[in-house]
Amino acid sequence: LYLCGLYAAVQLGKLSALAPLISPALALSLTAMAVAISLLEVGGALLGSVAGRLADRAGLAAVARGGVLALASGGAMQALAPSAPLLFAGRLVEAAGYLAVMVSTPVLIVRVSAPHGPRTQALAMTLWSTFVPVGLALGAWGSATLAGPLGWRGAIAAWALAGLLLAIAAAVCGPSTSSHAAAATAAAPARLPSQLRNMVLGFGAFAAFEVGLLSLLPMLLVQQAGLDTGAAGGWTALASVSAVGGSAIASLLLYRGASVRSACLFALGLPPLLMFGVFTPAPTLPWALVLVVLVNVLGGVFASLVFARLPRLASDAGALVR
Repeated sequence: LYLCGLYAAVQLGKLSALAPLISPALALSLTAMAVAISLLEVGGALLGSVAGRLADRAGLAAVARGGVLALASGGAMQALAPSAPLLFAGRLVEAAGYLAVMVSTPVLIVRVSAPHGPRTQALAMTLWSTFVPVGLALGAWGSATLAGPLGWRGAIAAWALAGLLLAIAAAVCGPSTSSHAAAATAAAPARLPSQLRNMVLGFGAFAAFEVGLLSLLPMLLVQQAGLDTGAAGGWTALASVSAVGGSAIASLLLYRGASVRSACLFALGLPPLLMFGVFTPAPTLPWALVLVVLVNVLGGVFASLVFARLPRLASDAGALVR
């Protein structure tokens, strides 16, 4: 299940790292390239709640497998795209797959880990919270590395093949869908608990600046800091994976019973201010990279605390998919 989320997050880093190569090849402006990158998140922003309910009724395990397959298919379309419109079409297919994985996988993790007790469940969700920084780092570093010998089309095709293999593995050894899941969702009240709703809104704000920062960082480093594509992808990967350090800090805070509220407010409030030192017309490279790493460490703290608290704040199983 974690690998499915990891593969979905790879798609965030993949196009970001390859943007400096794709943009001139398909005559895309910086704005158009940013739109292509952000299309992956459009489905979640607009249809997340509806998709969650439909996925629970259809069977979360099947939806997760289908999502991975859609991600692989969208990648194959992008690798073969002769023009920008077809690249965008492939990205939209990926967006559907990304949405399917996002609404199904964390709920499956909660259900699979529940019989092992609340501590194991919290640790499982803390691990899940690392899927974006780790997957984005893998996508950025892997794509930049593969683009050297294979070109940007070959790098995207390699990720599509990896997704196909993962979909097969998920079909063979993945979890089955609980038969009572749809009934639980159908019986759940339509309104989310207030604390859960506030935490979801906070996480939405976090995702807005975190994904924006890491998605556009490679182009910033290439166009305004003078790095080559490989170096920009490597630094983006390092910055992204530094969030795992934040997850370790969050685990320690949870273990010691520290105030989750105070830690969340600090880790959510400081990073947007630090970004003003990164996105400047002529960034000072060492200083900008230090700030990016710090932003991602704090992001790792916030995301881990949010995911660890979700099972406790949800009033029922249905709330998790809404």
